[in-house]
Amino acid sequence: MLRAVSDPSRLRLLRLCFDQPTSVSELAAAVADSEPNVSRQLKQLATAGLLRRARRGQSVEYLPMIGGGFAAELALQLLARIDPVDPELCEARARLRALETGGATAAELLASSRLGRALVAALDVALSRDAMGTRVLAHVGHRELLELLARRPSRVTLRIDTAVERTVVQRWAESEGLVFDYRNAKQTRESPLYDVCVEVPRPNELRELAQVSPWLGRLRDVLGDDGVLWLALPYDLLDHDGIAPPLRLRALLDEQGFDCLTLAPVEAEGRHLLITRSRARARRSERENLPASDARRGALGA
Repeated sequence: MLRAVSDPSRLRLLRLCFDQPTSVSELAAAVADSEPNVSRQLKQLATAGLLRRARRGQSVEYLPMIGGGFAAELALQLLARIDPVDPELCEARARLRALETGGATAAELLASSRLGRALVAALDVALSRDAMGTRVLAHVGHRELLELLARRPSRVTLRIDTAVERTVVQRWAESEGLVFDYRNAKQTRESPLYDVCVEVPRPNELRELAQVSPWLGRLRDVLGDDGVLWLALPYDLLDHDGIAPPLRLRALLDEQGFDCLTLAPVEAEGRHLLITRSRARARRSERENLPASDARRGALGA
C-alpha cells in the first residue's frame, strides 16, 4: 500500500476517484497523460486495495473500496493531506468538469495556469520567429502556449494520443476560434518532416532519466535537417549522479543529433523546468547524396 501511494501522481488519481467514479479515459484526459500510463497506475492502487473497479456500460470505472479496514483508513489519512489548491489537481478537476458538461466554458476545457504564462514569457519572441510560416508540431498541455502558436502565421499540428483529450482540446479551440491539425504519434511519424517541434511533456510522461534519450531520438525523427526543437524538461529529472542538469541536457541533445542553442530556467507553481532551443543537425549517412525525396523517405523509415 505504501509503495502504491509513494508517487504524487497516483495520489492525485486516488483523490479524483474518491471525488467520483471515473474511467481510465476520463482520468487520462484529466491529468493529460496517456491511457496506458494511467491504467498502470490505477492497477497499482487497486492491487493495493485502495480502489475497486466497477463496470458502467462499455467502460470500467474506478472508485473507493467499500467498507472500512486499514486500506480505507490509510486512503482517507493521505487524501486529507493533499493540498486542495494543488495546481495539477485543480486543472484535472476542471478537465473532468468539462468532460461532463457539453456547455463547459473555454476556461474549464483547458485550464489556464501560472506555469503556462511563465512558459509563454520565456518562449514568446524567439518561438514566434521560428514558427513564422513553417510547419509546426506541438505536444503541449498549456492553454497559453496553444494560443501563442495558433495566432502565428504557421501551420500547427497538435500531437494528441487519446480520443478524450482530443475532444477536450478541439472543443476549447473551436470556442476560441483557433485552428489546429490533430495527429497521434503514429500519424506524426508517417507525415512529412516538420520545421519546428515544441515539446512540453506531461508531468507523468517522463519518469526516469533513461527515458529521455530515446524520447529525444523520436523527436529527431520527425524534424527535418536544421529543424528547431523547443523543449521543456523537469530540472529534477536531469539532476543525477552529480552532473549539473544543464550540462546533462546538452549532452543528451548532442547524442541525439541536436545542437543546443539556448538554455533558460522557468519556475512556477512549484515546478522547475529547463527550456532549451536546439537545432537538428543534418543527418550523415551513405544516402546523404540522394535526391531530397529519397532522403526524406529514408529518415522516416528510420
